[in-house]
Amino acid sequence: MNNVLYIGPDHRNHRGGIGAVLDVYSKHITPFKFIPTYVTESFFKQLVTYIAAVFKLIWVCITDRQIKILHIHHASRGSFLRKSLLVLIGKIFGKKVILHIHGGGFHNFYNRAKLMKPVIRWTLENSDAVICLSEMWKKYYSSTFKLKRLVIINNVVESPLTSHVSPLTHETIGSLKLLFLGHVTEKKGVFDLLKVLAEGRDQFKHKVKVTIGGIGEVERLEKIISDNQFNGDVSFAGWVNGNRKAELLNNCDVYVLPSYFEALPISILEAMSYGKPVISTNVGGVPEIVKPGFNGWLFQPGDHEALNKILREAMENKALLKQYGNNSLSISKNYTPESVFQSLNNLYKEILNQ
Repeated sequence: MNNVLYIGPDHRNHRGGIGAVLDVYSKHITPFKFIPTYVTESFFKQLVTYIAAVFKLIWVCITDRQIKILHIHHASRGSFLRKSLLVLIGKIFGKKVILHIHGGGFHNFYNRAKLMKPVIRWTLENSDAVICLSEMWKKYYSSTFKLKRLVIINNVVESPLTSHVSPLTHETIGSLKLLFLGHVTEKKGVFDLLKVLAEGRDQFKHKVKVTIGGIGEVERLEKIISDNQFNGDVSFAGWVNGNRKAELLNNCDVYVLPSYFEALPISILEAMSYGKPVISTNVGGVPEIVKPGFNGWLFQPGDHEALNKILREAMENKALLKQYGNNSLSISKNYTPESVFQSLNNLYKEILNQ
C-alpha cells in the first residue's frame, strides 16, 4: 500500500484501542507509512509529537508523490480536533482523506461542542470517506452529517497467542474467573463491578475472582480492594500486553467490560478471539458482537442489580460458558486481518477511482 499514509496515536507500546488496531496494521501492511500524532507520555512530549506530525505531514505531501490517501485514525474531543488540521493540510495538497472514527462518545462530544461544531462538521463532510465501526454508529453519522461516503469497516484483532494456562489450584477450582482489561476509570464501569461484588459478598466471596489489568485510577482501585478485604478475590495486574495478556485471556472464564461509552471495543474482540463469553453493557456497537443467550450477557450501564443477576447466572451455569465461548470464537472470525484488510483495499480502490 505505497499510496496510503496512516496517521494516528503511536502504536508502539500503545495503551489504547486505536493503538492496538494500528499495531495490527503495522504487522500486516508493507510498507507501513505512518505518522504518530500522540504518545502516552508527558504533556510536553505529546505537544512535541503533534507539532512534529504537522510538519512531517507537510513534508511527506511535498516529497512522496506516491501518497494518494491519508487514512487518519481518531476518537473524540482533542483527538478529533487535532486531526482536523491534518485533514485541512491533506485537502490543500489534493490528497484523498479517510477519517476512521473510534470514539465511543462522539455524539456527546458533538452535542457539547458549541462554537466548534462548524469545524467538526467541515472536517467530516469534506473527507472523502468516513469509517465507523458498527450499524449503530452508521445510523448516527448518516443522520447527523452530510458525508460523501460512509462505510463500516470492522476493527481488526490479531490471532490469539498460544500461552501457558495456569493449573487449577484449590483456590480457583469451582470459582468463576473474570477478566477486565482497559482504563481503570468510572466510565469503564470497573468500579461498578467492584461495588456489586462488595454488596453481594455473601454470594460471591471466594466464588468469583476478578483480575483487573490496565492503567488509570490505580490508587482508588487498590484502596477499594483493601477496604473491602477482597482477600485474593480481586487482583490488580497493572498494564499487560503480549504473552502476559495472552495468559490472562487463556486463564479467565469470562471477559467483563461494564462500560458507559464504547464504539466497538478491541478488548472484547480480543477476548472473543480467545473463545471467551462476554459480560458487557448495551452501548455503542457492543450489542452487534455480544448476543445475550448466544455468547454473553448485556445490561444497562450502572445497573448493579442486573450485573448481580448476570454474575450469579454465570457462576451457577459453568457448562454454558463453553458454548458461549465457542460462539464468541465464531463471531470473531469476521474481525481477522484477512477479512478486514480486504474491505480496506476495496475502499481505497473506490476512493481512487471516484
